[in-house]
Amino acid sequence: MSRDPFAGQAARLIETRNTGGAEPAGSEIWQKAAEDCVLARISCLRLVGGLPLHAPPLSRETRLKRLRMLLQLWANGCICAVDEELFADVVNRRKGDA
Repeated sequence: MSRDPFAGQAARLIETRNTGGAEPAGSEIWQKAAEDCVLARISCLRLVGGLPLHAPPLSRETRLKRLRMLLQLWANGCICAVDEELFADVVNRRKGDA
């Protein structure tokens, strides 16, 4: 596994999902932890042109599917993988919660 902290955090979240741990993927706590991981990653990336913040919000089902896929990529060492629409959705939703 990569020594990148995001890959490690993503791997722990994916492991919880795959083993059916205390917080299965799709639960509110798992989703918040996954989104926190995404937000931390965004803060470390240089996204040329910014995020598509004008994009419509993702459905809960789509958001969870894309979180799982992105975290799986990061857990497998593909830490440069970016899902701009997911990033924008998470940022917009967290902005609205504040």
